[in-house]
Amino acid sequence: MGLAYKEVKSLHQLFSMEDGNNIRVTAALEREMREAAWRLEDVLESLQVSNQYFLPQCQHLHGAEMSCLEEELILFTQRGKKIEEQLNNASMRPEEDENAVVSSGIVQFCEEKTKMVGLDDELRNVKKAIIHHKGPSEDSNRKIVSIVGMAGIGKTALARKVYDDIFISTAFDFKYWLTVGPEFSTKEITRGVLNAMGLMFDKIRTGGDKELAKFAYTSLERKRYLIVVDDIWNTQVWDELEMYFPNNSNGSSVLMTTRLHEVATYASSDAIIEKNFLTEEESWLLLRRKVFGEEHLCPRQLEDAGKKIAKKCEGLPLAINALGKHLSKAERKPEYWDRVAEKESSVIIGADEEATKALYLSYKYLPHHLKACFLYMGVFPLDFEIHTSKVIKLWCAEGFLELNSHKSLENIARECLRSLIFKSVVLLREPSSNGTIKTCKVHSVFWHLCTREAGKDEFFHIMNSNANQSIESQRRLCIHNNTLFGIKDVRNSMASVLNARSLLCTGPHHKYPVPKCMDFGLLRVLDALTVRFYEFPIEVVKLIKLRYLAFTYNGKLPASISNLRHLQYLIVRQYLRILSSEARRSYLPVEIWDMKELRHLQVMGSDLPDPTSDSFLLNLSTLSGVSAHSCTYKVFERIPNLNKLGVQTELALDVDEPLCFLEHLASLRKLESLKWSVANPNLQLVVPEASFPIFPPGLKKLTLSGLRLPWAYMSTIAELENLEVLKLQCYAFQGKVWDTEWLIFSKLRFLVIEDTDLEDWYVKSFQRFPSLERLIFRHCYKLKEISKKAGDIECLKMIELDDCNPSLVASTKHWAEKIPRRRKLQVCVKSSEDDRKRKS
Repeated sequence: MGLAYKEVKSLHQLFSMEDGNNIRVTAALEREMREAAWRLEDVLESLQVSNQYFLPQCQHLHGAEMSCLEEELILFTQRGKKIEEQLNNASMRPEEDENAVVSSGIVQFCEEKTKMVGLDDELRNVKKAIIHHKGPSEDSNRKIVSIVGMAGIGKTALARKVYDDIFISTAFDFKYWLTVGPEFSTKEITRGVLNAMGLMFDKIRTGGDKELAKFAYTSLERKRYLIVVDDIWNTQVWDELEMYFPNNSNGSSVLMTTRLHEVATYASSDAIIEKNFLTEEESWLLLRRKVFGEEHLCPRQLEDAGKKIAKKCEGLPLAINALGKHLSKAERKPEYWDRVAEKESSVIIGADEEATKALYLSYKYLPHHLKACFLYMGVFPLDFEIHTSKVIKLWCAEGFLELNSHKSLENIARECLRSLIFKSVVLLREPSSNGTIKTCKVHSVFWHLCTREAGKDEFFHIMNSNANQSIESQRRLCIHNNTLFGIKDVRNSMASVLNARSLLCTGPHHKYPVPKCMDFGLLRVLDALTVRFYEFPIEVVKLIKLRYLAFTYNGKLPASISNLRHLQYLIVRQYLRILSSEARRSYLPVEIWDMKELRHLQVMGSDLPDPTSDSFLLNLSTLSGVSAHSCTYKVFERIPNLNKLGVQTELALDVDEPLCFLEHLASLRKLESLKWSVANPNLQLVVPEASFPIFPPGLKKLTLSGLRLPWAYMSTIAELENLEVLKLQCYAFQGKVWDTEWLIFSKLRFLVIEDTDLEDWYVKSFQRFPSLERLIFRHCYKLKEISKKAGDIECLKMIELDDCNPSLVASTKHWAEKIPRRRKLQVCVKSSEDDRKRKS
């Protein structure tokens, strides 16, 4: 086993160091290596499972089994050494990449007079950023402006519009367009710049790289120049290019386009301009122009289908142009356009060579460790808004993240997700309250790329009703429609995948019972949260390799759940139920304390029992869905590393324990996030002042809901020096006046006040909220104004008013308009009535 491990580690390092040369050969070898590793893994884990069903103490293999394993190890090691040799040979042979969109070196700027759509506002912003004063002043220093966005969004078109602008042409002595691409030649770039200035004399043609670079630098030093660096892919390229662009304090500028946020940030850009997607109207206008020419006169009978087609492109010009090119040559009949609108758009975009190449480059040049994370986004349905918390748990359980002894697995996953967003292959949908990512999604064109590449690599397969699916070697099965479980042929097809590691039911929730299909002995991930179980699926406890288990079930968990000793994430939700006043919450089996690998425990309607004398869950970082009965001192002292706690009070509290769990919270020294909600609106809490609440000092996020506490208790919360996020929901506090005169929330960045009878928020000075960035009011119908002193908070970026009193909206807008624009304070007003009108 040691030799096999060394071979895997050596090969992993080699694949990670690949610089893009011979990428097709490398991909083929990597696929071959992956298949060999999978085969060895299957043999090893199958032997482990067959020997450890309900007998975890059995660690020894029998003679025949050991002989089989040794044979597989020898074959794997031999194959690994051969692949390593081929990989080393391939790295010494440069590859001519015929799939590259741009060649290395200079690609001369090609004129295209087609009018673009939706660029006017962005054009003004870019021009304003690159035009500045001449003369010896700070503003005359060389400016570096970046346009950032995903493949095909129109970065080059915007830069081209700027480059061709008459005003820009007269503002600079010299301008040059430089297309870089994923691969480039420094020498060719130098020659191109010199040639454009008419300085490529015979005597310097034979000069070395440094000599040419110095000559180009000194030649540009005397000019007010504009250089467009189009399609730059990494920071090393910028390091090599920057030495050509002197900071000559005469108003010169460099305009860069890139898919990668880290490149723009690294270049110390004076302005980073995010290229926006087109609106639905702009998308329809661009499609009409592409299909019908500049007159863009579309027959009325094609308009409805045409608008649907444009909408499905999600504002991406590359996709709109690909479909427009196809439709301009196709029959102009409503029936055909309807078919394209319904199902054929992705096929057409995929068939467009230019579009496919441009999109594929974003995947091709992803770092090795990010490719699996990116492909995994395809397991969710098309246009699905993905919760970051879920995908991070799944990545951790799947086992393809690279471990780091200095970081937790969850933090590594978060960094990978941020990297995918910064590389413009995953889209941020909604930021979280703590400034990270709450939800994200992939654009439809990338979703199709994920499913296509995943199919080639047998990374995952999305099940459909086709009974002839050959899927025996797939590693992950995805169900986007749970009714497929009711089709016998589909179940038989799934049963053929003996070595499946994941079964992911990521489609809509299905409330009716479906036949179970769980005969996957090597399964690591079972996400069946959208499947409703009326009885506990006892087959689950045989899946002893499970690391992630999520399903919907209202009953008690059996003691045999503890067979899942590798389980890290256990999530059990309940479907809607009506609780009687006599109802009591159930407890998890005491054997839950034997599941030492548990990191995340979310079992709605169940509580943790008191542990046995020697039981600890040292890896448990999240506990939610429990009531105060789980919050005893005995329980808390056995989960010392708990980071996140969610407590729900559904019915009347025990008379003899009025909120006593608050007294035990201080023992959770690593707790950073606490959510406490009372679901019973008629429950009147009587909170003894002595016991409320002794929060852990490290608490950073606090969410309270339904407690109906007097505002005077806010003084205790103000004592939390590390608190950054505070959410007060559904009458968390009750009373007409909140006086914060003597309170200071020194680190609070995010404050939500929702569903309250508050009429007057008295703040003598908003300097008592020095760090506040976002202030949100929801359903505050009695609050009529926020003091204009809120505008004194320098870092306040957003005030959000959702379904609030019109007087509050009007007064806030009035004083916010008087705040200097440099502050960039936004007032965002939302109305559920407006949402209903839009949907109708």
